[in-house]
Amino acid sequence: MLTPCADDALEPQLSAADMVSLRTLLGDAIQAHQAIAMLDIGDKRCRLMISEGENGHPQPVFHHLQLGMDLLVTRTFKQHMPSEAQLEQGIMLVEDAVMPVARLIPSSNVFVTHDPYLLDVAQHALGIRDLQAAWQSSGRLPVLSREAIEAQFDLLARQASHPHAPSGDLPQSPRWAAALLILREVLHHWQLGAVRLLPHLPIPLQSPKG
Repeated sequence: MLTPCADDALEPQLSAADMVSLRTLLGDAIQAHQAIAMLDIGDKRCRLMISEGENGHPQPVFHHLQLGMDLLVTRTFKQHMPSEAQLEQGIMLVEDAVMPVARLIPSSNVFVTHDPYLLDVAQHALGIRDLQAAWQSSGRLPVLSREAIEAQFDLLARQASHPHAPSGDLPQSPRWAAALLILREVLHHWQLGAVRLLPHLPIPLQSPKG
């Protein structure tokens, strides 16, 4: 969507062969006609990957959003948990980045992530200490609903309005708060009901964090 800029946290690119492997990992959670949508958060930008299902284009297409951890954590939150005004500003920044992309999301899709920031949010929201172990024990990928994210965001908004009384129910990390905000706005504006969590992706699917 926008001209890509260098961000090592978002490399490497993924191939059509990787998408075959990913569909195998998803198992019966995805149907052949459904697209895969995947979100990764970088330091300078976010990356949305879309791979269409059968009768479409399985080769992944990448769209870059000019929104990253640096913008929210450093410039907006000032390296602290956000105040009420900072949270409102953050919401507007994220909305400006994610809303134009909504039209690119196929109507029938499975939304997934293996982004460490987002997995950290999910782990706390679900009360699961080890997502990998949860996957292996159940045989199914963990799922994080929009309702669970909204519940976490309500706690964050409540803390932001009372900054001198930190919530014991939330990690006191501005990066965690930024990831929660991004995921909340993405689910809302892209009209997604949930995100499937990929705790581990084998090489070459594993994307390192910079």
